[in-house]
Amino acid sequence: MGIGVFHTVIFDLDGTLSDSAIMTMAALKYAAPIHGLPVPSEEAIRNATGYANPEFYHILFPDYPYDLVENCGKLVGQEELRILPSVSHRLLFDGCRELLVYLREHDIHLNIASTGDRDHVFSIVNETGIIGLFDKISCGCPDKTGMLREMLGKAERNGYIMVGDMKKDFEAARANSILSVGACYGYCRQAVTDFDFYIDAPHDLLDILKIQGSKICRS
Repeated sequence: MGIGVFHTVIFDLDGTLSDSAIMTMAALKYAAPIHGLPVPSEEAIRNATGYANPEFYHILFPDYPYDLVENCGKLVGQEELRILPSVSHRLLFDGCRELLVYLREHDIHLNIASTGDRDHVFSIVNETGIIGLFDKISCGCPDKTGMLREMLGKAERNGYIMVGDMKKDFEAARANSILSVGACYGYCRQAVTDFDFYIDAPHDLLDILKIQGSKICRS
């Protein structure tokens, strides 16, 4: 598939737009000891971020009882929402807000496709002030391929592109015949993924979209 004229960019959220491990780490430091669980490393949290709950917590705690891990996960979710207002100013990766605004100014439609639950996703986009930049926000389903299929419907695929950080992101894009971009400024690791393109900073997406960048986006 060649590069055409793109009219819509679909973003993953955690690890692509939002450095969500910041609040997850803080919440786990509170919740894990209460349940007798070790506090995972920040690297372990970042590597697991993007998997839907409860799989996320079972990746972090594979050797502990199912119910114990599930209960810890519920408390982590509650604690994340409690502390979110205090960390929201740090959640977006540098340059993401400016990129989103710039794309909207250039008549690019923006969507979110996230396997995170609805409270998590909408709390982040609300608290970070970016919710009004998106046309569609789809979340709460572990099947990202199906999520994209429903979002795209019967539309011509050439105008869409997906930006993400995990295997399921490029696999979902490929299954739906759209191009994919790996966000290496976030949690994407190029050595273990197979995106069509990779970007080292948010503004690098403009080169793929063939949009002339601004000084704001390239600062």
